[in-house]
Formats: sequence, C-alpha cells, structure tokens
Amino acid sequence: YLYLYLDALDRKDTKDSKGKYHGLLVRLYADYARDKLLPLLRRSDNYPIQQALDICSQRQFYPEMVYLLGRIGNTSEALALMTRELGDMEAAIAFCQEHDDEELWNDLINYSLNKSEHITFLLQKIGTYVDPRLMVQRIEPSMQIPGLKKALVKMMCDYNLQVSVQEGCKKILSNDYFNLHERLVKSHQKGIFVDDDQMCGACHRKVIVRDPRNIVVFYCKHLFHEECLPDLDTVENCVICNPQKDKFGISK
Repeated sequence: YLYLYLDALDRKDTKDSKGKYHGLLVRLYADYARDKLLPLLRRSDNYPIQQALDICSQRQFYPEMVYLLGRIGNTSEALALMTRELGDMEAAIAFCQEHDDEELWNDLINYSLNKSEHITFLLQKIGTYVDPRLMVQRIEPSMQIPGLKKALVKMMCDYNLQVSVQEGCKKILSNDYFNLHERLVKSHQKGIFVDDDQMCGACHRKVIVRDPRNIVVFYCKHLFHEECLPDLDTVENCVICNPQKDKFGISK
C-alpha cells in the first residue's frame, strides 16, 4: 500500500511533496516496479545516491548502477559493469563518448584486445573519437579478427573525415580572425568627433580652448588634455574607467 500511495503522490507532484519521499521511493521501486526506478534516478536529485547505489548493488541492477556510478564520478567502474556484466559495447562506446575521457577509452580498448568480435566493432566506432593507432598497434599480429579489412576501411574513412572537417574549421576560423582584425584596425583608424562643450576628464574644463592643446581620446570616449594626464607615456587605459592604484592597492 505504501508503494501505491507514494507512487500516486509522486505522479501528482504537488509542491509540498515534490521529491520529499524519493529516497523511500527508490527502495519501493526496486522491490515492486523496477521499470520506474531508472527514470526516477535520472529525473530526481532528492535521494541519497550512495544509499540508492547500495540498493541497486544488492539486487544486481546493473543499468541503474552504471548511471549512479557515473553521477558520483566513478566512471571506470561504470564502464567495467557495462562491458563485463552487461556486455553492451554500444552503450560502453556511448558512455565513453559522453564523458570524453582518454582513460575510459584506454580501459575499453584494453578490455576488447582479447575479444576479436569486440575489436571489429570498436574499430568501426572509434575513428572520430580516438587516434586509431592507439588500438591497431596493440592488436596481436596472430589474432584472427573477422571483418577486419572492412572495419579498418571504415575507421580510416571516419578518421580522415574528422581530419578534413577540422582543417575546414581551421580555415574558416583563420579567415574570420583576419577579417575581424582588419575591421577592428579600420574602426580604430577612424576619426573621433569632439564637440565644443565636452570636458576634460581630469581638470573638468572644456577640452577645446583658445590656446591650442593636444587632446587624448580613449576608446571609451573619455577625453583629456595631454598635460592633465600624469605620466602619459605609461598610461595605457582611461584613468576614469581604470583608476590607477598606488603600491598599497588604493585608488588615486
């Protein structure tokens, strides 16, 4: 009865009860409705992960254990469960792709090296994620591998495609960089309009006066008389937007 009540309560999903009983519901789903357990683990954060892992471990619920181990960062053990207990190479490869961890790929390759059917499958899948040489160089020369030629051809095609895409992206980024740099230089070379009533940011007098003075204009549009700026040769930024600090870190 408790399972039926909490399951109905969770589906109702009121604000007061939302996630409140998920820790208990994990155990009840494990006992009475395993098909609902993994969806609950995925959508909720309101249960003790280690307790849920213990519950799944006691019952040898391997898919649920894989998910929970991934959540707590124990990806190596999760991968080991997928390969040794579930024998699901497709899921193992997807797991490695998701986490993009070189050590995980090495673990998967090591597991597959003495299993010819897994080598064939892996060669067909890893070309765009791992340097193929990492696996090919470690295959025993005497091992009989079914479909090896076809797998190698597909792997090299995938790898070459990835290299081609990367080179194309590099060219696009390079062209964008030079185009944007050229636009930036041109915009910096443009003249800046100075109105008659604009004030010097230091002395607060008009920047345009009867006696000719040099004017310094920053890209933030703040203007200064040249003589109003201390140590002009060392000033790199606007002293209003970036106040200078003394050796004690106090703004001047």
